[in-house]
Amino acid sequence: MKAVKKFIEVKKDKSVTVKYLPFKPGSKVEVIVIQTESKEDVFDYMNTIVKKKKISPKSLKEVERIVHEARGLK
Repeated sequence: MKAVKKFIEVKKDKSVTVKYLPFKPGSKVEVIVIQTESKEDVFDYMNTIVKKKKISPKSLKEVERIVHEARGLK
């Protein structure tokens, strides 16, 4: 699955137009619309927090272990 992220303003008629997608004409796509107050998305925000708090990078296995420990599932 290929994902593309774009920031687009809603028009006066409450519509949006997404242009210049990297897919062939006729391709099937799924569209999910998420309202945001800024141009910074959750991933950019988390990167900022990680750098600010000097959190070391974790593998998916390490994250899984931490989540299970926090939930008391060890």
